[in-house]
Amino acid sequence: MTRDTTPTIPVHGVHAAPGHARHSGAKPPTDRNLGLTPAWHINALAGMGAAALCLGVWGMTLVNPLQVDGAGLIRILPPVYFVALALSLVGFVGTLTLRRFIPALLTWQVLVTVVIVHGADPIIHGLPRLEASFRHLGIADAMARSGQLDPGVDAYFNWPGFFSSLGMLSGASGVDNLSGIATWAPLGFNLLLLAPLLALAQRLTANSRQAWTAVWFFYLSSWIGQDYLSPQAYGFLLMVALLACLLSAFSGWAWPTGSNRFTVKVATIVGNLDVAVPRRGLIELSPRDTNILTVICAVILLAMTASHQLTPFALIPIMAAMLLTGRLRSRTLPLLALLLPVVWLLFPASTYLQGHIGQLFGSFGDIGAHTFGVLNSRVAGSDAHLFVVYTRMAEVALVWGLAALGAFAGHRRKAPWLAAAAGALAPLLLIPAQPYGGELLLRLYLFSLPFAACLAVLPLVSDRSMGLEIRRALGLLLMGSVLATATIVSRYGNDGMESFNADEIEVVNELYATAPTGSVLIEAVRNTPWKFQNYADYDYRSLVLAEPSDTPASLTCDAANQIAAKSGAYLIVTESQLEAAELRGSVAVGDLNRFMAECGSSRGWTKIYENAGGVIFRIEGAGNGK
Repeated sequence: MTRDTTPTIPVHGVHAAPGHARHSGAKPPTDRNLGLTPAWHINALAGMGAAALCLGVWGMTLVNPLQVDGAGLIRILPPVYFVALALSLVGFVGTLTLRRFIPALLTWQVLVTVVIVHGADPIIHGLPRLEASFRHLGIADAMARSGQLDPGVDAYFNWPGFFSSLGMLSGASGVDNLSGIATWAPLGFNLLLLAPLLALAQRLTANSRQAWTAVWFFYLSSWIGQDYLSPQAYGFLLMVALLACLLSAFSGWAWPTGSNRFTVKVATIVGNLDVAVPRRGLIELSPRDTNILTVICAVILLAMTASHQLTPFALIPIMAAMLLTGRLRSRTLPLLALLLPVVWLLFPASTYLQGHIGQLFGSFGDIGAHTFGVLNSRVAGSDAHLFVVYTRMAEVALVWGLAALGAFAGHRRKAPWLAAAAGALAPLLLIPAQPYGGELLLRLYLFSLPFAACLAVLPLVSDRSMGLEIRRALGLLLMGSVLATATIVSRYGNDGMESFNADEIEVVNELYATAPTGSVLIEAVRNTPWKFQNYADYDYRSLVLAEPSDTPASLTCDAANQIAAKSGAYLIVTESQLEAAELRGSVAVGDLNRFMAECGSSRGWTKIYENAGGVIFRIEGAGNGK
């Protein structure tokens, strides 16, 4: 057998003795090497977190959501909110400076930060965020009421796992209206992510302080907003939990590292690049427990595959990266992760596949269109929206720049970095596949962020298990302040079009009360809080998509009349449609108001309801929608 030149890599891979220590790295912290911390320091930091939480929640309750403009919440959040945000950042960094490592206090500080940064939507608006949240409630309701799946309805019915789970939750709890869960989903999903994120970071960093800082960094730079009630949020939660489980219980090489020339070369390259593999969070299991956990992981894979189109495919390169860096010894689970999404697409989702082959594979390999083409299309809209777009780009560049610097620092200091770097880069292999409706780059940033965060903290957090020195603490505080401020702009910059008010919901309820089942329902601009009931019982149409455009569309009465020509239709225009149109430049400024004024007074159009949130028109046709 060829001798492994790197002592930190187990030569015998999966054949090593159960009790053999396969990993090396920093020893876990102890009270002896950390010393004592005065109780008043701990109490003061805990009190600072409590003050930040109270001030932050109070500050958000002071916001008038009707004042939201094109820049989102950043302009209308009161000063007390930013005081609370600053206190939460100081509280976390201050906790890291203590010589004694106190997980409970760090947990408290991170929870406070999560509420302040990611709790704005439910606290300020009190309604589900994004029109997709309402749509998802309607899909879950339709599946639960019908008791069967019709894959011909749309793509959602080909990946029903998440919606079936919502239906079961509704049935088990006896609560028919899950809008409360949809309202608090952004905060709920982020809180549920804390434990798996920490477990994953423990396996990718040199010590627990780095792991906690990586989790904190994740929350401060997670601006994508895919934490609403959606299959993506559910799939991402399952993915992080699965990866944390795999790296904790199945760590090691999947093959004997000296069995052939290839395995020797891979092991040697990995050992030369990254000589430190952390022991923290490592679980030694008996064969019986290993088999049970393998089955549990397989169930998680199946649940993820049945719920979301993209996440399972993003997991494949990440698991491959963990295999090639000696962090995943299971061969069965990566193979299953590869087969399940392909089999699902070919069989359970075959109806969708047959009707969308061109959409799925038509642009395969066009990297330019999937990257620069998508970015160029996003740089459009009002001046305020452009400010938000450029802030997002700058924040992504900052995160990736810090991650690259962290990889360099980790390699130079011989700290763990390779697995995190491989995990961060692996999702980018999906870029040639397809643009995913123009959102691929956003989703890939989300998939990479847990790994990039573990790299980004390396320049500022020591590999030694001791309190943070003042110079590093100030640098970490500055980095956190910049990221937190940028995320407030990036995450809530589209708040005017992504949030809704009670008047708009009342308009939609009136539409359902007026329009008979089977009617054609038209929205002027695609951004309406509807489809939360009778999802498959109406024919929903949109005149204009709320997408950025350099050449705004012009709304015409003829477009609506043609749709209504056969049996009539009902047209709804809401405040959020108007906000979306102007924010993204989908239609010319003032064109939507002109459209309502001209068409509303034309022959065959009748205004049947109006309030501060919107208006409903009935357009005559052969059957008037009946």
